[in-house]
Amino acid sequence: MSNENRSLPREKFEPVAVQPIELDALGTELTICFQDLGTPREISTCYGDICKIVNVLRDYARILRMVCEEWDLRGYHRAAYELHADKLEEISKKYQTGIGYDYDKAVEKCRKNRARTQRDSDVGGEAMAMAYLMAQRTAQSGEEIIEKDFITPEQLAERALAAERQQAAASRKRRRQESS
Repeated sequence: MSNENRSLPREKFEPVAVQPIELDALGTELTICFQDLGTPREISTCYGDICKIVNVLRDYARILRMVCEEWDLRGYHRAAYELHADKLEEISKKYQTGIGYDYDKAVEKCRKNRARTQRDSDVGGEAMAMAYLMAQRTAQSGEEIIEKDFITPEQLAERALAAERQQAAASRKRRRQESS
């Protein structure tokens, strides 16, 4: 097996690794209990964390199976990858059952949401693009352009700057939450 066969084409594997996850009841704390060398252990976590664990296990199992096909693995290597994929799916099913989560339903819901047409009034969109689209819609509909509907370039720049600041703050907050 050459190195070029081992390359993982981004367009094929990225959708597997970058899938949105549905997180309900984030604040609900769950306790996982297990036996470790004769000592009972407990981990307190939340529903969202377990969902992430399930998603990672299932995604990795799918990646292992895709790699078997992409790299044309045979014999021991293929058997080892498929065995690991089966075990990961078995573990994920155990967690899914425990919290009442369905990975397949969540993925289907994400696909349906992604298939919906994107609206051009996205709050996170750039202000200039939104103003341009609004002007296009107005021109296409043949409506009379009223000056009060438009803002000055200075106001537009201020709004764009404010939107960028909000996005940066939200991004920082999300990174802090992920790191804690």
